[in-house]
Amino acid sequence: MTSNTSLCDICSLRYISNPSTHWCQDCDEALCSDCKEHHTLSKATRDHTFIPIADYKKLPVFITDIKPNCEIHNEKYQNYCQKHDCPICYKCIQDHVKCTDNIVPLEMVTQHFKTSHIFDDLTQSISDLETNIKQLRKGREDNLVEIADQYKSSVMKIKELRIKVNHNLDSIEQELMSQLKDAESKCSQEIKEILQCLNKVELEICNYDSTLKGIKQHASELQVYLVTREIEKQVSEQEKKLKSMMENKLFDYFTFSLEIHSERENILSDLCGTVSVEKNPTKDKLIYSKSRQAQILSNVINSFDNIKLRRIQKFNPGSKSVTGCIILPDGRMAFTQYQKNRLLIRKADGNLDFEIQLLENCTFDLTVVDVATVAVSSGASMYKPHIQLIDINSREKTNLIHTKSSCYGIVYVDETLICCGNVPNGIYKIDLKSNQTSVISSTIVSATKSYIAYFNSKFYVTNDREHTITCFDNHGTVIWTYEDRINIITPQGVSIDSNGNVFVACFHSNNVSVISPEGSRAKQVLDHKDGLHNPSALHYERTTNRLLVANNNGTVCLFEA
Repeated sequence: MTSNTSLCDICSLRYISNPSTHWCQDCDEALCSDCKEHHTLSKATRDHTFIPIADYKKLPVFITDIKPNCEIHNEKYQNYCQKHDCPICYKCIQDHVKCTDNIVPLEMVTQHFKTSHIFDDLTQSISDLETNIKQLRKGREDNLVEIADQYKSSVMKIKELRIKVNHNLDSIEQELMSQLKDAESKCSQEIKEILQCLNKVELEICNYDSTLKGIKQHASELQVYLVTREIEKQVSEQEKKLKSMMENKLFDYFTFSLEIHSERENILSDLCGTVSVEKNPTKDKLIYSKSRQAQILSNVINSFDNIKLRRIQKFNPGSKSVTGCIILPDGRMAFTQYQKNRLLIRKADGNLDFEIQLLENCTFDLTVVDVATVAVSSGASMYKPHIQLIDINSREKTNLIHTKSSCYGIVYVDETLICCGNVPNGIYKIDLKSNQTSVISSTIVSATKSYIAYFNSKFYVTNDREHTITCFDNHGTVIWTYEDRINIITPQGVSIDSNGNVFVACFHSNNVSVISPEGSRAKQVLDHKDGLHNPSALHYERTTNRLLVANNNGTVCLFEA
């Protein structure tokens, strides 16, 4: 098409300024009314599709930029390579000699695609995504109103108490109001952050529906096919993001309440109160198209046999004694420096954001508790073993929990911390509300560098002395144990992907291996050629399909599945 789409591509070559009124989708040419009939007769080998030029100009630029001719050879696309997922001309075939079995006629791929179920499913998915966002937004807005009402109700309780105790309650009132406001602000802030995220997702997908309607009416089959594939991938990513947020309980409801305590009701000076905040699972349900989602996920999420990782980043975290690493919800990365008891926070590009010097002796592993809090285990501390809760925003310790055993690998699950204990041995569960400790299992043996991960109601623990990885349920019942003293020597860090594949950092065999979800097979996916040097810790971020690996030599590698 010429740069001036107001001129007919045929007439303009003869220096006739004849305005174009139609667009030939098959030949990618603008035509005036006089040339349209002649154009059809001169190329009568097949039917041509014409649309008004005014409608064609309404299509987005990224659609009209898709041309029917090969950019390399300037020949018309005739075939499609399924292996490389791209259209090719007859001259391109020589570059695809190894793809013979995967080359099909282009018409076979694009014909009737506008009326295909995939196109309709994608349209429905966009509608479902918009419905999900509206539903989740309403839930969060309603929760804000409920929190405000509960806040007002609690304030009334405080006022009633204030009247009863008169002037002696001044100091207590001030403390309670401060706690109440802080709790309400924290709840509201978390909900508003979720709302901002939902608004961002809605902004990204709001134009998909209108785009699909436009290309269905006015774009060529090739353009529709290629654009549909691209939009399909973007819609799938947005669905995965919402699903991940749902799995991470970011849509759970906050409950706001105030409880007044009095050991001796008649003694005003003993009156006190506590502000408590609870989160209840959301009743919102996301809408999915199961058949289409299965089709999309099969292209996005790797099965065990097809797992491949590509290194996208390598940097120095600032320490050679990193024993814990994790990707934070906002994309930053956190590392624990064992001997120097530091928590290092690095930006998504690997550059240092800040570091927190912890007061206690050692820091071994860490886990995300919420968007602003991480829990850090002490390992073999010189002092009483413990777990610290650190607020990343304020860079301060918010809680210190003493443990019955030396605490190594740690993971956060449903308001509790699960840790690997050594001396005495056991898998311990710590309730964050009461700080009470219970034992999940005392028979599953953990070592001094055991790590733990959780996925789909199952725990996974490594034992670097026995060279084993053990999978067990919430009650401590062993489901399977995997042992390979050739390829998986000294397993340490462990993490799980969205398919249940178990990624393990193998220190002395110098690789990262993957164990199948049922624990029957394993294979090596990374080694020294990929930048590994005695890997000790790793973390698989299921939202972005990225794997973070920390080496003992002081380097960190980030891989993408």
